[in-house]
Amino acid sequence: MKALKTKDLVNVGIFTALYFVSMAVGNFITVFLAGLVMPGLSSLFIPAVVGLVSGPVYMLMIRRVPRFGAITIVGVIMGLFLLVFGHFALSFIPYAFCGLLADLVQSSLRESRPNLARYLSYVILTFGCTGPVLPLWFMKDAYVASLVRRGKSQEYIDGVFAPITGATFLVCILAILVGALLGAWIGARIVDRHFNRIPAKQ
Repeated sequence: MKALKTKDLVNVGIFTALYFVSMAVGNFITVFLAGLVMPGLSSLFIPAVVGLVSGPVYMLMIRRVPRFGAITIVGVIMGLFLLVFGHFALSFIPYAFCGLLADLVQSSLRESRPNLARYLSYVILTFGCTGPVLPLWFMKDAYVASLVRRGKSQEYIDGVFAPITGATFLVCILAILVGALLGAWIGARIVDRHFNRIPAKQ
């Protein structure tokens, strides 16, 4: 397993920035556009839309930096971004964990099952984006306490939890799976079609 070199770290930094931009685009699309159609539910679909729009960035990154550690770095930095932007404290953990797991999958399957590796690893990383929303279902008391500390009103808190049911959890997970797979497919097609002339790094 080859270690990351200085040039690899620079490339990872660039792709992390691009991934962050695509994540911001996914947030915008979901909150401001889907929110018009599904007010109160739109934030639950942010991970799915992020998975849909970030595929090309991810696919190009794993082609240009096919070394263990690159995806982990992306996951850790994205988790830190969530903390910096005021999300629930434990939202860091899913991104960091999913980044590491995606890295392990990509590294172990890249040679024997390359297509499976890039699709599966991307789906896993996309689930890291659930950090801000998973506590709504599984850590309600702690999440409510964090909102109270941030000065949110009871009316606001009630509105946040109004759509949180078992059914919406299943819909959210299914949407993430579909969004990530579609994003991976789009990203793979773009990279295979337009970047085949650029040799993958070894």
